[in-house]
Amino acid sequence: MKKLIFMLFVTTIIITSLACDDQVNPKTDFRELYALNCVIKGDTSLQVATISRAYDVNGFDPLSNTADPFIKGAKIKLTYHGTGEVFFFRDTTLIRTDNSRYTSPMSYYYIKNFRPTYESPVSIEAVLPNGKVLSAKSTVLFISRFAIENRSYTIPSTTTGKYLGFSWTAATPSVKDEKIYYVPELIIKYAKIQGGTPIELQKKVPLYYISGENGEFPLYPSIQSNITSVNFDTLTIRRSLEEISAGDANKQNYIIRNAVFRLIITDKNLAVYYAAQKTFLDEFSVRVTQPEFTNINGGLGIFGTLNSTYINVPIKPEYIVKYGYKAF
Repeated sequence: MKKLIFMLFVTTIIITSLACDDQVNPKTDFRELYALNCVIKGDTSLQVATISRAYDVNGFDPLSNTADPFIKGAKIKLTYHGTGEVFFFRDTTLIRTDNSRYTSPMSYYYIKNFRPTYESPVSIEAVLPNGKVLSAKSTVLFISRFAIENRSYTIPSTTTGKYLGFSWTAATPSVKDEKIYYVPELIIKYAKIQGGTPIELQKKVPLYYISGENGEFPLYPSIQSNITSVNFDTLTIRRSLEEISAGDANKQNYIIRNAVFRLIITDKNLAVYYAAQKTFLDEFSVRVTQPEFTNINGGLGIFGTLNSTYINVPIKPEYIVKYGYKAF
């Protein structure tokens, strides 16, 4: 559910930027523009798409709009060219967790039975109720579940040194000139007991912290091509564990499960959005603030692909209890 909400967040960001951008001045040359957003994931069979329109406002504040810009009634077709299969999206709604702006349920389109199993071209076409057509192409990428080097990873590391390092075998695309981009991440999984019930949570670990004018801030792995390893500072891992219960004196309310190293691969389309924003993509929510950043024919938005694999990284119980936490 969390992943789905992050994907639906795409539409709000894009449409808000349209209302703000000089090219779409709400006081002069407003144009009817549409944004299609869909990221095909190779690690799930649920695929989600959204379509929204640009909107005008009275004044200059795009956030003053309270009418949901989502476009209903569109016909969206996804073609997996490797097999020739064609899938049609259905529409549904989701209860909003935040009703401060839009009070209606959150709408989206979905396919629940498509999980690409190997590398192949893929395309999407959306026909809007007014006849407008939005389309795009990409390539579904494949990564082996054995890509990450098989070593006895633990926290703390059994090897001496300042870093916990992970390595993997580079994926080799079959499409000529196709680049694969990597996003590695280390996640600590834990539970916080609230009202007697454990609530499952997770903490993403930065590579390290950087000092700035307003204090230190975390630096997470950036998206890159042609990389096959990453190192996480052991002091940063320790700090991340401490931050889990920051400000809470009752450390026994926390149960540390384990850590997970996840390796995400993306196509060029998604990588361009990622790099352009220079921001960490939590579950690959895509922040698009410039209308020209699009690979959608006939409109705006993004159609990209990603895949992932992971390994579990045990956290030693004796290390966990040093922080006052419970070990799973």
